[in-house]
Amino acid sequence: MKFSEYKNLIKERLEAYFSFLPDNTHLAQNYDLAAEFSSRQIQTALFKENVMDYLDSKEFCLLSNLQDEQTIDSELAKLPDIAISSANPSRHHKSTVVTRVFVTEKDVSPATLSKIKKFKFSKAFRFLFWGWTEVHLLLVNLQDNKVYSNWAGRIHKKVFTANT
Repeated sequence: MKFSEYKNLIKERLEAYFSFLPDNTHLAQNYDLAAEFSSRQIQTALFKENVMDYLDSKEFCLLSNLQDEQTIDSELAKLPDIAISSANPSRHHKSTVVTRVFVTEKDVSPATLSKIKKFKFSKAFRFLFWGWTEVHLLLVNLQDNKVYSNWAGRIHKKVFTANT
């Protein structure tokens, strides 16, 4: 499967839940595919119109084609800043998740796979009273139809498989 086919497949899978960002740009950086999911959980009293409190959750999905393995290190170094900048901590913030997906059409070295699997980032704001942010990281190998992820990103493996 080629990257353009894979990108269209993922776009079809995400379009029911995610809204795609204009120009595939998030925080002034371009990606091959950038999407955002927002949800608001409300707490009401007696009637639906009487909203007492609410919590917001966001997820950003950032997908790009990996041309060479050397770019992985610089991208992994940027991820904590991207996650913190994407979050808007407040009393109404529940969570912000940044799902970063790298797609490659060739084999990846074991050292790179190790970096992907060992990467973790999570930050709590004001002892979780103002929510948290975390990074889910995935590497999709289109040649082998395999998906590698860090511990937090394991829940997304089925969504990002190349199988139709």
